[in-house]
Amino acid sequence: MIFPLSTIRVTMAALLGIFVLPCSAQEQETMRLQFMTFPMVMEPLEVELLVGEGKTVILKIPSNEFSETVRVPRMASLVFGKTVFDEKEKKPSFKIYGQGKPDEASKQLVLLIRKGGTMVDGFEVRAISSDIKAFGGGKLLFVNATKVSIGGKTGDKPFALKTGAQAIIKPKLEANGRLTHVEFFYAREDKAVPFFSAMWPVADHYRGLVFFYHDPNNENKIRIHSFRDFLGADG
Repeated sequence: MIFPLSTIRVTMAALLGIFVLPCSAQEQETMRLQFMTFPMVMEPLEVELLVGEGKTVILKIPSNEFSETVRVPRMASLVFGKTVFDEKEKKPSFKIYGQGKPDEASKQLVLLIRKGGTMVDGFEVRAISSDIKAFGGGKLLFVNATKVSIGGKTGDKPFALKTGAQAIIKPKLEANGRLTHVEFFYAREDKAVPFFSAMWPVADHYRGLVFFYHDPNNENKIRIHSFRDFLGADG
């Protein structure tokens, strides 16, 4: 979808009343965002975030770590895309690749789940609170990017995720307080099919992210992409 910047200016003038929410404190008027894209890519992908009337921020988004933190105005919608030149209108325009609602938290992790190999193919946008209380050390974030339901157990806590769902769990630790047992299943013809079982390390100084997805070469196989995010001084 391509919108001329002249249209964007008019639209943004109207949307800014919706995008920017009235707040008193500076911290409330802005959001600190980090980004990550999925499925996995070797190099960060580039995309622009619309932050005001004719204004964008260029982002480089990796898939095996969080991006750098970007502080932007508090908005009611996160709109991603690219500034292009509209040959018909003979002026710059903004092509939208994906959009979604931010979380209410001041610090957020925004997941861009692509529909293809690049940002141009479009993507879903999901924002979750990323502060230490909501998603801090010793916790695991599970995201189901498959077309089937995923279930499992981490430590003593079971979970169930429909397609597109996510959950944050702080598991009970075993084995000298450093490991937790995880097991995963997927739904097939109303049956739970096990596909993974192992002991995973968990610690207070990092948080884990776990993505379930279909093998690109065989959709009958469920794959796991996981990594640890080590917490900085500010959590």
